[in-house]
Amino acid sequence: MLDQTTITRVYEVLKDTYPTFDNSDDEWMTSGMSDTPFRVIVATALSTITHSKRVIRACTALFAEVSTFEGILALTDDELRELIRPVAHYNMKTLSLKKMSQQIMDCHDGQIPHTHDELMALAGIGRKCTDIVMTTLFDESSVAVDTHVHRAVNRLGLVHTTTHVATADALNRITPFEYKRHAHEWLIQHGDKVCVAGTPKCGDCPLTAYCDYFQKTAQ
Repeated sequence: MLDQTTITRVYEVLKDTYPTFDNSDDEWMTSGMSDTPFRVIVATALSTITHSKRVIRACTALFAEVSTFEGILALTDDELRELIRPVAHYNMKTLSLKKMSQQIMDCHDGQIPHTHDELMALAGIGRKCTDIVMTTLFDESSVAVDTHVHRAVNRLGLVHTTTHVATADALNRITPFEYKRHAHEWLIQHGDKVCVAGTPKCGDCPLTAYCDYFQKTAQ
């Protein structure tokens, strides 16, 4: 694992290299996926194991029909399934969205719960979704980890972990507070554009001076 001074330098480079989503033309923001708390949690739940473009297609169709958890519950399973069909595992997500909506209505008076434990107890809401919702809606900054982030930070040597949950735990321990809110946004862009699956684009990488993978493969 890199020392704390180097970790800070890595985040400074990321901060200088990539925009935050709210200061960019990122399609997630321009398509309104974060316009309301309802949209944030639904879009995040649908985003697991699915490319953003497919999530946005599904959410655009869904949000044209409903804007509340009551609205989701009023749809038949077949209607909801057809609306979210672009996402991976749409059959399973149809059931989990219905269950999540019912939980929010029955247990939280129709409001999205404010704690990690309560969010994690909702159907279809895992660790990554919880971290995103806490950061986006409740200003409790957490570093969310998806496949891009997990791959990039392990190659860099920020962490040495085998699961996304372990990566999230480690990143949240070592990431300085001032970088936590946007760390996921910078890292996901880095993993998507440069530190890609297969052969990373080390020639385009601004972090080679700090990267374990580059130091090993350059020799």
